[in-house]
Amino acid sequence: MRPILVWVVLAAATATLSGCSSDTAFKTATPSNIAGNYTLTITNGDNGCMLENWESGKSTASIPFVITQDGSNANGTLQGAAAVVLGLFIGTNQFTGSVSASDFVMTAYGTIPRHQDMCAYNLNARVTGSIAGDAISGTIDYAPATSTNPACMSVQCTSTQSFNGTRPPP
Repeated sequence: MRPILVWVVLAAATATLSGCSSDTAFKTATPSNIAGNYTLTITNGDNGCMLENWESGKSTASIPFVITQDGSNANGTLQGAAAVVLGLFIGTNQFTGSVSASDFVMTAYGTIPRHQDMCAYNLNARVTGSIAGDAISGTIDYAPATSTNPACMSVQCTSTQSFNGTRPPP
């Protein structure tokens, strides 16, 4: 009699759980619309990579940043003088990434080769942020993209900036 009771309890639990499940619970959140022409203010934080001419706490305002979006895919283009500086610094002003709910992540993959001792690497910039209405905010992390060469173990660092910005309402 006892095994039948266990089977009845398991059957009831399975029926209850399957009745409560939903395919939407396993899908990613609908991405917010982050597309627009933003004006950013960026503030330098920790300079873990000891980047040249980096002043912690220094802010730069009125930086144009254009984001385009196709579903959950997002692309960002830094413009103006900041685009020139970033291009000279890492080799690109173009970011690619994704949006999930109100959060987004985009990376600019550096193309300028760098060397430290026997380690060759590029410097990437990774934007992690969120949107609320027409305002975005988050961080930009600059970090080396290294190979699996053991000499690169000493080239692990991050320099960080915070940002906030707005776009004109649609």
